Amino acid sequence: MKKLLSTCHRLIKGHELVYYLSLVAQVLMIFSQVFSTFLIKVLTDTLNSTAQIEQGMLIANTDIGKAQYVESWVVYVITAGRGTQFLLDNKVLVLVTALLVTAVISALCSLLRMGLRAYVAAIINGSMQLVVFNHLERLPYSYYKKNKSGDLIQTCTRDLDVIRKFLIGDASNFNYTFWMVVLCFSILMSISSTLTLVSLSLFPLMFIYSFLLIKEVRKRYRATDDSEARMTDKISENLAAVRIVKAFNAEQYEISSFKNYLDDYQVKFLSWRKMSAFFFSSSDVFVFGSKVLSLCFGIYLCYTGEINSGTLVLSFLFVNMMVWPLRDVATSLSNMGQYIASSDRILLILDEPIEDVSTGLTPAIKGDIVFDHAGFKYDDADSEVIHDISFSVKAGSTVAIMGKTGSGKSTLSLLLTRLYDYTSGSIKVDGVELKDIQKSYLRRNIVPVLQDPFLFSKSISQNILMANKKASKDEVIRAARIASVHDTIMNFKEGYDTPVGEKGMSLSGGQKQRVAIARTIISNAPVIIFDDSLSAVDTETDLAIRQNLKELEQGTTTFIVTHRVSTARDADLIVVLEDGRVSEMGTHDELIKKPGLYQRVNDIQSKMA
Repeated sequence: MKKLLSTCHRLIKGHELVYYLSLVAQVLMIFSQVFSTFLIKVLTDTLNSTAQIEQGMLIANTDIGKAQYVESWVVYVITAGRGTQFLLDNKVLVLVTALLVTAVISALCSLLRMGLRAYVAAIINGSMQLVVFNHLERLPYSYYKKNKSGDLIQTCTRDLDVIRKFLIGDASNFNYTFWMVVLCFSILMSISSTLTLVSLSLFPLMFIYSFLLIKEVRKRYRATDDSEARMTDKISENLAAVRIVKAFNAEQYEISSFKNYLDDYQVKFLSWRKMSAFFFSSSDVFVFGSKVLSLCFGIYLCYTGEINSGTLVLSFLFVNMMVWPLRDVATSLSNMGQYIASSDRILLILDEPIEDVSTGLTPAIKGDIVFDHAGFKYDDADSEVIHDISFSVKAGSTVAIMGKTGSGKSTLSLLLTRLYDYTSGSIKVDGVELKDIQKSYLRRNIVPVLQDPFLFSKSISQNILMANKKASKDEVIRAARIASVHDTIMNFKEGYDTPVGEKGMSLSGGQKQRVAIARTIISNAPVIIFDDSLSAVDTETDLAIRQNLKELEQGTTTFIVTHRVSTARDADLIVVLEDGRVSEMGTHDELIKKPGLYQRVNDIQSKMA
C-alpha cells in the first residue's frame, strides 16, 4: 500500500492542489446529503409530534438524551436561531424551504465536484503519461538492452490506466465512504447505539472476507498483466519485422504463434475476472443482510417504544447510505492487488536511476583519440568482450575497424559515445579522460551512423534536421549531396517533404542509410562513426560518399566499422579485431603483406570482385 501511495504521489506531482480540492468538494457534497437526510427525521417528528415541547427541544419524550444535540443543532440552523416554537408555528414553510435550500447546495457541491473530477482526470492522465515517458527517455542505453519493449509499452498504457482509475475512482470512493460513515455513524450512535451496532455487525466479516481475497486477486492480475505484456511485445515485434514475415511467407506461422500468446492471456484473464466477479456478487450478501438487520431490529425498537418512527426512518436511510459505499470500498480493497501490481511495474521504471548527461567537462573536441589498454565487460557477463585495446587516432584522420562478427567492432562505437563506459584501461579525447566528459556534450561532438539506421515517421527533411534543427534548407541539401542521396530524393514526387513512413519503411535499406548519413553530416560533429553504415549501398556509391566526406572538411575524424576491404583501404589506419583484441594494425599496404585475417579477407574479396 505504501508503494501504491508513493507511486500516485510521484505521478500527480505538480497537480496535488486541484486533486485535493476535488476531494474537498466531495466532502462538502457529503455534508449536504447527510444534512438533507436528517431533515427527514425533523420533518417526521414535527408532523407527528403531539407531545409537549420540553426544555425548548423538538424531540418526543422517548428520544430525550439520544438525539438531543444533533437535532437541536439542526433545528437551530433551519430556523435561523428562532427555536422549536417557531418551527412548530411555521413548520411547512420552514421545512420546505430548508429542504429546497439543502437540495440546491447539494446539487451545487455535486456539480463542483464532478467538474473538478473531470478536470483532474484530464490533467492527471496527461501528467502521468508525461512523467513516465520523461523518465524512460532519460534512462541509460543499458536499461533498454535488458528490458523488452512490449513490457515497457504495457506499463505506459495498461498499468498507467489502472493507476488512473485508482486515483480518480477508488481513492475518491475511499474519501466518500470515510466521511459518509463518520457522519452517519456518529449521528446513529447519538440516536441509538444498539441499533447502529446491530446494523453494521456484518461489515467486519465482510472486510475480513475481502482481505482474504486480495492476495489471490493480486496474484492472478499480475499473471494476466505479464501475459498481456508478452502479447504486446509479440505484436510490436511483428510490426517491426513485417518485411521479413512477408519475405519468408511466414504469416500463417506468426498467426499461429500469436494465437498461443492470446490463448494464454485469455485463460489468465478469465481466471482473474472470475475471482473478481465472485467477490463482487458474494459481497451483496453482507449488504442486504445489514439492511434486513437494520430494518427488523429498528421495527422492534420502535414497537418497544425505545425509538420513534422518525428515528426508524432515519436509521434505515443512514444504514442504506453507509452499506453501499462500504461494499464498494470492500470491492476496491479486493482490487488492491491489481493496483499494487501495476504500481510495482511503474515503480520498476521510476526507481531506475536516470542517466546523468549534464555532469562533466566540456573541453574543445578536435578529434585526437587515444585507446590505452581499454576493456569492457557487460554487467551480466563473466568476462570482457573487448580486451586491452590500444591505438591512437590523430584529429582529421580516418580509421577503419575490421573483424569477424562478434569481434567487438560495434562495441568501440558504443564506448566512444558513452552508451557504455569502459570497465578497464583508458580512453582519452584530446587529452581528457572520456568518462570525465559530459555525456550530452560528448554526443553532440561524436555522432554515429548505425548499420540499421532508424528514421522517424516524418518527412525526409525533418529526419535530416533532427541533428541540427537550426540548419537551413541549403545545408540540408548540401548534406544530402555529400551522402549521395539528393538525386534520389528529388525523384520522389514530394522531394524533401516525402514522408518516410514508420521506421522509414517507404525507403530502401540503402536510401535509409544515406538519409541517416546526411543527418549525421548536418550535425557538423568533429568525430563521425560509421558503424557498418555503408553496407546497404553499392561499391560505387560507397566510394562516392567517402570521397565526398574527404572534401567535406579535413578536420573531421572518421571511424569506419566495415567488412569491406574496398571501404577500409583508403583509411589512414586500419585496426583488425579478433575475439575482442587487436590482432593487426596498420595501413592497407602494410597489412596485405602480413599473413593474417586482413590478408585473407582481402584475397577472398579480390576473387569475388
